[in-house]
Amino acid sequence: MKGTNNEDMTFRLNLLIEELGELAQAITKGKPRENVIEENIDLLNLVLGNFVSLGISPKEIDEAFWKKHKEIMSRKKKFIDGKNFRVSGFK
Repeated sequence: MKGTNNEDMTFRLNLLIEELGELAQAITKGKPRENVIEENIDLLNLVLGNFVSLGISPKEIDEAFWKKHKEIMSRKKKFIDGKNFRVSGFK
């Protein structure tokens, strides 16, 4: 990717925003499951490309993933609107 502008994180952020918008449309407009899967795959490819662009190793990704997963799973859950659990770090 070096030298192609694909490693520029501002460029990559704009791509992520565009793809997130496409995912939002697929979900809010009731598109078929295949469309929702495709839009998620587009996002996944971009996120993986971010790691490559930043030179982050698979080991670093694995460690960071499980660290964050543990943090998320240890958060207290809140019942909101009588139906949804909110699991976030916000106070």
